[in-house]
Order: sequence, then C-alpha cells, then structure tokens
Amino acid sequence: MDHHNHHAINWHDWQPTFYRSFTKSTVSSLIALSDAAIILGTGLAIYFLYVGWVSNDFPAYLSVLVMNVLLTLGAFYFSNLYDLEPMPHPIKQAKKILRLCVMVFLLLLLLGFALKISDQFSRIWIFSTLIISIPMLCLVRAGYYTLMHKWARSGGLARNVAIIGGGEQAARLVKIFEAQQYPWIRIVGIFDDRSDRVPSKVGDYNVLGNLNDFVKYAQQEGCDDVLVTLPWAAEQRILNILEKLKVLPVNVSLGPDLIGSNFSQSRYESYGGIPVLSIINKPITGWGYFAKILEDRILAACFLIAFLPVLLLIALLIKLDSPGPVFFRQKRYGFNNRLIEVYKFRTMYIDQQDDDAAKLTSRHDPRVTRIGNFLRRTSLDEVPQFINVLMGEMSIVGPRPHALKASAAGKLYQDAVSEYAMRHKVKPGITGWAQINGWRGETDTIEKIAKRVEYDIYYIDHWSLMLDLWIIVKTPFACIGKNNVY
Repeated sequence: MDHHNHHAINWHDWQPTFYRSFTKSTVSSLIALSDAAIILGTGLAIYFLYVGWVSNDFPAYLSVLVMNVLLTLGAFYFSNLYDLEPMPHPIKQAKKILRLCVMVFLLLLLLGFALKISDQFSRIWIFSTLIISIPMLCLVRAGYYTLMHKWARSGGLARNVAIIGGGEQAARLVKIFEAQQYPWIRIVGIFDDRSDRVPSKVGDYNVLGNLNDFVKYAQQEGCDDVLVTLPWAAEQRILNILEKLKVLPVNVSLGPDLIGSNFSQSRYESYGGIPVLSIINKPITGWGYFAKILEDRILAACFLIAFLPVLLLIALLIKLDSPGPVFFRQKRYGFNNRLIEVYKFRTMYIDQQDDDAAKLTSRHDPRVTRIGNFLRRTSLDEVPQFINVLMGEMSIVGPRPHALKASAAGKLYQDAVSEYAMRHKVKPGITGWAQINGWRGETDTIEKIAKRVEYDIYYIDHWSLMLDLWIIVKTPFACIGKNNVY
C-alpha cells in the first residue's frame, strides 16, 4: 500500500469505471456463480463424455447436479467462504472447500441410499464429479485471490478513504486497517483543522491539510468514503464537519469512539430508530437458533433409536459388573450458568461416587469399575446426555458442562480462568470444538483448562451449522486412541 502524498495522482484519469463498479458483494456474487458453473459444468461434461445422452436419465442426473450446487453454495455461504473481509489465503480456502464438498457428497450419497435410487447413477460419474470439481474450485479461488489483490494494489478495487481527524482515534483506526490488510481499503490521507495540535503524520500517513483542503482534494482527485475519527462527545464540531462534507458525493461515517475500537466484533445498528454501536452480541440467534434446535432434536432422536440395542447392552453390563443404578446423575453448570442435572452411565462403584467432582479421576483410579474404565476411555458414558439434548438442556455440540467443584491445580475452573463464564453463553454440549482438537480428558493444570476455554470461546464466536456437523463427524475419530481420559 502506498503511504505517500497522493496529490499528484489522479486515479480517475486512468481507472476504468468498470473496475470501480466492483464491490465486495459484486465479487462475492461472481465467485458464487463461478462455483455453481464449475460444479454444474463438471457434472455435465462427465455425463456427456462418459455416460452419454439418454433422454430418460438426463433429468435425474441434472436434478442431482442442481441439488449439489444448491447444497454446496449454501455450505460455502454459511461457512463464510463468500465473506471477503479479508479474503482468506487460498490454502485456507482449499481446506474448507475440501471438507465441505466431501460433507455435501456424503449427504447426497446418504439421501440416495435412503431413497433407494443410488443404483440409478453411474458410480464413475458420481466420484469423478467430486474429484475433478474440488481442485477446479480451489484453483479458481486462488485466481480470484491473486486478481483481487492485484487490483487492490493498483487502486482498481479499493475504496479510496480519507480520515478526518488526526488524533488518537485516527491512529488506532489506521493501526487496525494495516493489521487486517483489507484489499478494499486504501487510505488516501489524513485531514485535520487542528494543525497546531496534531502530528504531521498518523502512522505512515501524512496529514495533508485541514477540512477545506480535503473538500478541494475530494472535488479534484475524487474520494469514495470519509471516516470522521473524533470523540462522539465533540457533537458541535462533528456537526460542523458534516455540514461541509454534505456537498461532496462521498459516503461519510463516524469512526468508532475510543471504547469501540477495543471490540473487534462491534457493529452499528438501529435500535428503536436510534443508531447505536453494538459491542457484545448474543450468539446463535435468528434462523441459526432454530436450525440449532432442529439439529439437536432430530439427530438426538435418530441416534437414540438407532443405537438402542447397544445402549441396552451397556446397561446390562453395568448391572452385571457392580451393584447400583445404571445411570449417574450429576449437577453441572449449563446455559446462562444455570444448574442442570446431567445423565451419564455409571462408571464408579456406588459407594465411591463423587457427586461434585471434587477429585479428578486419574489413571488406574480404584473408584472406577471395569466396565466404567472402558466407557470413560471411549466416552460411551456420555451417551445418555442425548436425553438432556431432547429435554432442551444441552446441545449435541457445545462447550462441555463441568461439575460444581471441578478444579485445576487446586483452583475452581471459574477462578483459574477469567473468561471461563463465557462458555455459558450457549447450551453445553456432548462434544465440542475443544474435544476434537485434543483438549479432551484430564484438566489437572490451569494451562489445560485455559486452552479448553480458548477453544470453547472460538466455537461460540464462529458458530455455524456446518461447523457443528464437522465436529460431529470428527468426534468418533477424536475418541479413538486417546490415553489421557480416565
């Protein structure tokens, strides 16, 4: 990014209007259209080259392709692959594309078997469409990434932004922009009337003059957006600035007040007709909330029905192994720090149970029964929590609920990690992002519980339906071969 004085450059003398019409939403739409064309084109090409035209079969093949396109684009959208602020590196995109395409493929395959129509389609056509379309999607994304950054560096895609105000707020804003490296933002200069009170440079950008200088600059050189970075308390001064700026064909916005720049997820909203700065937001709302409920109830019911014989066998083994009830019920913290009673298969001798988990289990713990040791290592003792899911107290995916006196290095979890209570902003889960990333099992040190909390908060901040499904798919593999669970 060029940080020098731009007075000598007239972007509009050489920039085609076509380039300047491109916006984030325009590019996102083009990428989505490209994705659809690749999947559809690949499937049709393989169909005509290998299967051959059969008038009776073609509508069925076309229907599957259209469904594939819709599901894939939906998965990409909900996984933020069309969110270009900033556009992820092609390698990161490729990993997401591979994962999501395989998940959509497995879903279509499952539907085919369920409807008993899978034998109507060529196996080579099915697998070839997947194998060829994935690298093509990745290559086109890499091309868009390279092209957009090239256009941004040349000024073709970027929004030319001027900052009014050269104080601490402007310095923070410039620092944020430079760290994020958005290809859409090109700062053309800083302007401030207080020449005797502001430095000659803010970061790497020169203060080019006062407000009148900016008006002349904007009229001669052109500018897209203006950010006024003044304390919101300076009401009259801001109003005077806006009065002068309203004659210009530019977008004018108030930059965040100093407190707002400390929160990366803050955004401006209308609240009762009044513009407000939203700092902290409730996770999983709107349609996402209903999707989460449907996911939990449907999958929990299907799992309990499908594995009922296995559950009955486990119950029988528990009864034969040691006297006592099949289930163990334990008070734990749930959504919004409320107490819930969590169901588990009993894994300890009845006279040695630890209702509040005051003492962590350890290797060769004498309190654990023989069948209990197997159930704990495989996490099968957690299966009855699908009942909690059906009752609406838990989710299939979410931060694991902890017992009342669970501690690390002699400290209760909530005392050991300051952000611990943030885990309770969503319903607790049977499995979670922390568990599939290796933070499952013993938490005997503060570092371990802190790392688990870090992953739990990441999940809350980045929740999506596709992330939930990915965690569910990965969970059985995370439970295999782990030796830190007692």
